[in-house]
Amino acid sequence: MVSELSVYEAIYSLRAMRRLKPDPIPVADLISIVEAATMACSPGNSQPWTFLFIVDQAQRKRIADIYRAIGNKVIKDQALASGLLDKAMTKVYKDAMILVENLQDAPALIMCCLNGNAGDSGIQQSTYYGSIYPAIQNLMLAARAKGIGSTMTTLHKARELDIKIILDIPDSVETIALIPLGYPHGQWGRPKRKPVHEVTYWNTWGGANKEPIN
Repeated sequence: MVSELSVYEAIYSLRAMRRLKPDPIPVADLISIVEAATMACSPGNSQPWTFLFIVDQAQRKRIADIYRAIGNKVIKDQALASGLLDKAMTKVYKDAMILVENLQDAPALIMCCLNGNAGDSGIQQSTYYGSIYPAIQNLMLAARAKGIGSTMTTLHKARELDIKIILDIPDSVETIALIPLGYPHGQWGRPKRKPVHEVTYWNTWGGANKEPIN
């Protein structure tokens, strides 16, 4: 049964959930979540995506082991150990380590993939990568509507070839994002974001932030 959350309620309460319970997610819910992803727009209705469910415990452990090795090296041993981060960035990386240390607890992982390649031109690359992000947002919002936590991560890209070998992903497919899913330990709530007036201009870049009069 789909939650009664409105679109705005889902958007305004969607947070990155990195501590997930191991309780299994019904298969019907997983399928419904990805079906919502496929409702996203894509260039020329090309629908260039493929979503790979990873629910087998052994497969999830293999992915989690690689993810942990990357995170310990890149985040823990390099970024956090550098002593160069300010307070805000230290918190960001410490939050990232929560998922590094707990990915194996997620009962389901979804690898979001794109068929083909990004091409050489800026337009091609923007179109290629941009084609899947609306679908990923749909996926995460649909999960939120069902009370299922998620976060988008790309750390696996540091060892993409190893990941593709484990999952039998062909060379013609690129992995874009890994989405862990699970019922969260944390609470839903509005995330901290910059106010709109700090991230918008009207009509010209850098122009006075003054809304037009209707």
